[in-house]
This record gives sequence, C-alpha cells and structure tokens, in this order.
Amino acid sequence: MMFIPKILIVGSLNIDMIIKTNYMPKIGENILIQEFSMLQGGKGSNQAIACSRLGLEVYMVGKIGDDEFGNQIHANLKKEQINYRFVTKNTDSHTGLAFIFIDNKGENRILVAPGANMKLSVGDLSDVLPLFKICKYLLLQLEIPQKVVKSAIQMAHQIGLRTILNPAPAQHFEIETLSKEDILTPNQHEAEILSGIKINTIIDAIKAIQLLKKRCESRIVFTLGKMGAIASDSTNRIIHLLPRNVDVKDTTAAGDSFNAGLLYGLTQGKDWLEALMLANTAGAFACTKLGAHNSLPNINDINDFYNIHGKGNIIYYNV
Repeated sequence: MMFIPKILIVGSLNIDMIIKTNYMPKIGENILIQEFSMLQGGKGSNQAIACSRLGLEVYMVGKIGDDEFGNQIHANLKKEQINYRFVTKNTDSHTGLAFIFIDNKGENRILVAPGANMKLSVGDLSDVLPLFKICKYLLLQLEIPQKVVKSAIQMAHQIGLRTILNPAPAQHFEIETLSKEDILTPNQHEAEILSGIKINTIIDAIKAIQLLKKRCESRIVFTLGKMGAIASDSTNRIIHLLPRNVDVKDTTAAGDSFNAGLLYGLTQGKDWLEALMLANTAGAFACTKLGAHNSLPNINDINDFYNIHGKGNIIYYNV
C-alpha cells in the first residue's frame, strides 16, 4: 500500500470576485469590464487544494462565516478530498471575500475583506493538536491573525513538525521564530517588506536573502515573477531558477501553486534542487489559466510540462 504524506494547513478560505479589465480605472473614472466570475480562493484554501491535487493528504484548519459562501467552501473542500472537519463556522462574521482585478497583461491587484478568517484563534489550535502529531509538514500564510501563526509555529517546533511559512500578504513578521528545519517563501513584494531592500534585480534579491539569513536559520526562497525564483542553499551558494516560458493569463495562484509544488517535492524525498524545480514549474503552470483553483495543477500536468519543456534552467551564485 502506497504511503501518502499528511499535510496540515492553517490558513484562510475566501470567495474570490474576479474582474477582468483592459486597464485599471483612474480616480473618478467609470469603465465597463471585460468579464466577471466568482470562484473559491484564499491562500490557505488555494494551497490546500494545490497540495491535494498533487496527491498529498491534506488537513485544513480555518474559519468561514455561517452563510451561503461558507457552505460553498465546505462543499468544495469535500469535492477536492480535503479533510475539513476543523474548518468551522463563525456566526459573528461573513466568509472571507477577495476582489481581484486582472488587467490585459495578466497582472492582478487584490482587495481582501478577511471576515471570519480573522476570527481564528489560538484556542482553535489546541483543538487540532492531534493533527500536529500525525502530519509531516505544516504550511502557513498570513491571512489569519499573526498570533495564531506564531502559536502554530511554536506547537510545530515542540513536536518536531517542519514548517513552511508563506508570508503573504506582505507585512512585517518575526521570522526569527523559524528554525533551520523550516522554509520561508515570500514573493518579491513580501521579501522587500521583510528585508527593507527594494528588489529590482537578482543581485538585489541575493542581498535581501543574505540579510534575512542573518535573522533566521531557515532556508529561504523568493518567488520573483518574471525573474523566476531564487533560493538559499545548504552551502554559500544561491540558486537562481530561471523563469519558465509560459503564456501568462492570471498570476493569482502562482505563489500558492509554487508552495504546494515545493512541499510535494520534499515529501516525495526529492533533494532541494529537484523540489525547487518542481515548485517553479507548478507556479508557472498556474499562470496559464484564469482563477485560483482552476489553475492549480495535478502531478500529470507537471509531468506533461516536463516532457514538453524540460525541468528548467538554473544559475548558481557563490556568495
């Protein structure tokens, strides 16, 4: 019988309101949009579904409102074969909502009304302690209260559970709480907020990684959009994963797909470089489709991409 790694994800669950437009309106301007759609999202939910589609057994912890949107989220998690027993309803707030504006270049701007996501508490974590003991990795983001994230990291360390922190959306966070067994995965803007360094080039990104490495022991990966991704190595090298050549339609869930791909690779026993290359491919694939959940690949999608485009190219920098 094949062993399927168990993953614990503590994070947000939203309904995404997606608006496609030729360009963003100026102040006071009223324009007609190209297309509107309503899909499920939230970084926690996105990453849970991405991990499940790649073949991992996922346990999701989060809060939704006691409303129709919350019912839709429960139904979708069930369809995606995610254990949602600990995705509980809060009667004092609405289900989280995200308003996503996508221009004709596929770039997005997002406004989030977190709602019930911010009602998740440290007390909720005590109810799921058994999950910390049976899972192989903990995956976290920052669309829930920071005190819950910090408590989850502390609980994971007490048990010996490895953690991946995707510090999104961009905000200051005490990354010193991470251990050398953990992984930090900011995107370009998030890395700028954490490091205080404006990242315009790969050299800027390397300087930012070096600065963050002085603050925490964890391995660090930056996803940099059109510049690809860079990661710290176990030696004094920096790995630059060159961007995959894809037709970008929507970048909304690219980072979520990247994190799931990285997690999948590590749980399958792949080395650091192989896991990074898989993650880079998963993130690129997600850019080729509209919507968050619609764009998340399964392992066959990754293998098909490899067969056509290869595993990608890398450059090493000695620092």
